[in-house]
Amino acid sequence: MFGERNVEALRADLGEGFQPHDRSLTEMRERMLAEAQGWDPDTDELARTTFRPCQIKGRADGKEAWVNATVGWSRYDVTFVTEGKYAREFREVAKGIYLDRREGADGHPLIMPCTVPGTRAGQGEKPPLQVSVADADRTTRPVSTEQLLKALAESTRELLGCAEKVTVPEKLLP
Repeated sequence: MFGERNVEALRADLGEGFQPHDRSLTEMRERMLAEAQGWDPDTDELARTTFRPCQIKGRADGKEAWVNATVGWSRYDVTFVTEGKYAREFREVAKGIYLDRREGADGHPLIMPCTVPGTRAGQGEKPPLQVSVADADRTTRPVSTEQLLKALAESTRELLGCAEKVTVPEKLLP
């Protein structure tokens, strides 16, 4: 999900203790597609399961370090991140791609439309796709959190077959 080159850079950074903990991408894809296909705009009932397709553990600067990828359907819709009193919490980093300025335990969520086959009208924006990378324990960074977030967004969009054509920029984080 982070791309081969980025994983190799993480391997070099995190040394001998490097351990990837990958989850089944097939299962994640199937479950996310089923959630989106079952979405009803009238009730907006959706499990919004959070998936962690890639967790990498290692040692950096003499201490344990983790890099965690988080993927799921956002609890925010595109209208929420673009209008109203909460819109100031989000920054449009590219056409249709929004970064939550508030950093949570999973990093800065990146929110973007992702319409998948077999869904009702509006599914791509209600609920949109959300991805994030938590990468707070590494101090030496041959691959940046931004590079990992960009790769995760692109890999997830490809995996799900998102209909919208968006370009995830290199510069994401504030």
